[in-house]
Amino acid sequence: MENHSEGVAAYLTAIRSLQDGILGQAHTLGTVADLMADAVMDERRIFLFGTGHSHLIAEEGHYRAGGLACVVPILVPALMLHESSLMASQIERTLGLSQIILDRYDPAPGELIFIFSASGVNALPVEMALTAKERGLIVVGVTNVAYCKAVPVSSIGKRLIEIADHVIDCGGIPGDSIVNIPASDWRVGPTSTVMCATIWNCLVTETVFRLQSREAKLSIYLSNNMPGAAEHNRELVQAWIHRNPHL
Repeated sequence: MENHSEGVAAYLTAIRSLQDGILGQAHTLGTVADLMADAVMDERRIFLFGTGHSHLIAEEGHYRAGGLACVVPILVPALMLHESSLMASQIERTLGLSQIILDRYDPAPGELIFIFSASGVNALPVEMALTAKERGLIVVGVTNVAYCKAVPVSSIGKRLIEIADHVIDCGGIPGDSIVNIPASDWRVGPTSTVMCATIWNCLVTETVFRLQSREAKLSIYLSNNMPGAAEHNRELVQAWIHRNPHL
């Protein structure tokens, strides 16, 4: 049977279109990159949080080749799908956990927290945004704005886009999956993970460019496979290990 790769083309076309649209948020991205650059220069942390599949972006920013040393993921195994997907799905809809989770990291006022949420309405990410703001953190919400506006809110009564200090739209449609299956009511091809990872790495790159223009020191991890990287990374780990429980 001849393979026309129609599904491949459909998904890639959708993703490319969404990625091209990121430049339409250049002003917001620049504002957030400046805040990130400020944090790097002041040796403040940048926290990353997400539940379900959105936790993958927190891992993407952590101890990453080409990544910033001050990035700290907020990782809770029960929210990361590998222990129990059903339990994780229930927990991200449970109130009263954000204080306990955030206490482990002891964030300081003025530090940044990115909250990644495809829907932007589940209880725990929204509650985390509220708790972080109460503690004086700068909250950046990265969500599918169309999705966030289209679905019911939790008992909190608010959406992430209504709480975050800065909102970045990862694009896409309600329900996340974007490719229609012919002769079916179903769709495949979720976009949020690809788009959030793209946005995050755009921000890291823009932040580093802005740090260079300030002639600031760059604290960036290297791939451990490269010559001299192990010693370089070891020095960064020693500088941050007491402020990042995942090192």
